[in-house]
Amino acid sequence: MSHNKLSRHELKEDGFVTFVLEAREYMRENQNKLFAGLIVLIVVVAGAIWMNNSRMQARESAEAQFSEALASYGAGQIKTAEEMFKIIDDRFGSLEQGVCSLYFLGKIALAEGRNTEATAYFEEYISMSSKYPFFRDPAREGLAVSYENARDYVKASEIYLELSEDLSSNKFMGETYLERAADNLQLANQRTRAIEVLEKLVEMTSGEKRRNLEIQLDLLRG
Repeated sequence: MSHNKLSRHELKEDGFVTFVLEAREYMRENQNKLFAGLIVLIVVVAGAIWMNNSRMQARESAEAQFSEALASYGAGQIKTAEEMFKIIDDRFGSLEQGVCSLYFLGKIALAEGRNTEATAYFEEYISMSSKYPFFRDPAREGLAVSYENARDYVKASEIYLELSEDLSSNKFMGETYLERAADNLQLANQRTRAIEVLEKLVEMTSGEKRRNLEIQLDLLRG
């Protein structure tokens, strides 16, 4: 059995053959543009790979330095830890380690009585904590203490009240936060609000603690 050969006319009508011929012609006429486009693509791909590698290296470096800073902090080498946390914040401010360094810088400043610095660090961390919320509640508590130390009792009480209503990570601290809020409201001469908080607290307690709170309420009411 013999095979029929395709005529030139039939070859021209073959879709695949036509596509290949047209593609070759296009490449011949536009080889300079195609070459330039290929170069651009190579540069873009190479840049993306470099950026990815750079981010990975930065993350690894941040993790290593943060671990060292935590070790120094845990060992009581506070000054060394503080300097390391500052470096991490400066170099890796957009990474998790840089953001969390703000919390520890706030704790260190608070422990050393630098309330203005502590307030700034805690507020900055809290503003960025939506992405890295692990220290959010401790930072809010630290901020309240720094306000309390600075005798801004109203702001301190507001934070404690917020914490008492949001116990996602401190489920057993509700009564403590309300007590601190009431104390700060009394220091701020906001007797009515202090009474409201103490009345709420009485409903949560029992025994001797409740009796002491009721006595405190009677004194406040006059």
